[in-house]
Amino acid sequence: MKFEDIDVISPALFPKEQWNEAEVLGAMTWLWLLSENCKHSTVSDMARRVLPVIKSRQFALFSQGSQPLGYISWANLDEQSEAEYVHSEPWIYSQQNWNCGDRMWLINWFAPLGQSALIKHLIEKHLFPEQCFRALYHKGAIRGLKVMTFHGKSVSKLETQDWIKQHPILATDH
Repeated sequence: MKFEDIDVISPALFPKEQWNEAEVLGAMTWLWLLSENCKHSTVSDMARRVLPVIKSRQFALFSQGSQPLGYISWANLDEQSEAEYVHSEPWIYSQQNWNCGDRMWLINWFAPLGQSALIKHLIEKHLFPEQCFRALYHKGAIRGLKVMTFHGKSVSKLETQDWIKQHPILATDH
């Protein structure tokens, strides 16, 4: 699928579009190697975090021409799974079912080339224009753990506030 001159591979959102697992793996690996936070990761660490994303089919890979720009992945969790994820972010990578509820979480937001604003725009306008969702801020070691809430362009601030009230984070200490 193409939006505003950006190619988007997203099997969950556009199931009729052709895509290739090896091509996606190659693009995601290349992006990892460009990331300051991830370029020194082992191949097995990268595989542990990238292969479940590809297998879940709940990702969007963004590229312009043949240049990968970044990717996101998401999971639709139930209350129990959400609590597990918030308590221990790596937990999600050991789970088979990334689609077990109505609480959408962005699992990865990977934009090592500085394209976060563009990706955010595409997410809110084209991929999830009518949804609210959350993400864990992954630089928690620097600034502390933070849950961020996002909403699509078609969702008003009042609707977002209602969604937040209807979907409280139920994470508990283990």
